[in-house]
Amino acid sequence: MRKHHLYAAKLSINQNLFSYPLNITKAHFKKGIATSEKFFSKYKSLWNFIDVTPLEIDEKLMIAGRVLRAKDEITSIVDTNVVQITKNSVENVAKWSNFLFDYQNEIVVFEERKGRISRNQFIEVFTQMIERNAFELGELKYELLPNASDLKKELKNLKKINYAKFHLIPANWDDDEEFNDLDEELKNLKSREAVHEYIAHESGLNPESKLFRKPVNMTLAGYGHFDVRGKDRNNENRQILSKQELLYESIQSGDDKIDEFTRNYLTFLKRAIDQHLGAAKNEY
Repeated sequence: MRKHHLYAAKLSINQNLFSYPLNITKAHFKKGIATSEKFFSKYKSLWNFIDVTPLEIDEKLMIAGRVLRAKDEITSIVDTNVVQITKNSVENVAKWSNFLFDYQNEIVVFEERKGRISRNQFIEVFTQMIERNAFELGELKYELLPNASDLKKELKNLKKINYAKFHLIPANWDDDEEFNDLDEELKNLKSREAVHEYIAHESGLNPESKLFRKPVNMTLAGYGHFDVRGKDRNNENRQILSKQELLYESIQSGDDKIDEFTRNYLTFLKRAIDQHLGAAKNEY
């Protein structure tokens, strides 16, 4: 048993969002998350998927596995002939992070192993390996899911909002579903990415405006990030960055067996999915 530090990320089909029905495109995630004969090179390391295991949990199709990192390292060893510490180069030292991916909702929960694989390294490599293995998906976008509860409290604590900037991408919802009016307009525009920036008059921005509420909801669902600035109820300057308030959980789990860490990651995955779906229903 050891401590696992868990984060969640929302992947989004972006380049090919308008090319094919999403149910067809999403099926290629199974091809994308697979062990490759050729390692992926990044961060002076070699990367691959290992122990990839398709699962069906609560009638949902998921994929569990590990992201493997091989990196040359210098280590200290004892030379017993002269009783001295010397340096020795070791090739392809193995490090890994476990993950559980719901490819229908495009949400992955994974562990950050500080000093081994950071959360930013994981999600960047995870995404790029999928793109390499399954070209049918095209370019993917990703966002680490923010902590919706904390962000909503911080936003509601602002007495006055002077500035807001939203980076948004179109939501990956099937044709018979809707996210909200703003997302529909992004789709109608055929936009792959949008930046909305608002600067207030003296009275401040109206947080009840659709132009504010809907981008916040899209961010909480994993379709962007924001930078909001203003005055709190103590009249102090505040800046709220969604990328700095992340959904997180620390658990105790073994990781020798796929089914063991999968079972322990499942509660956090459900929490991430509930936030994603709840934000899509305008719960901010």
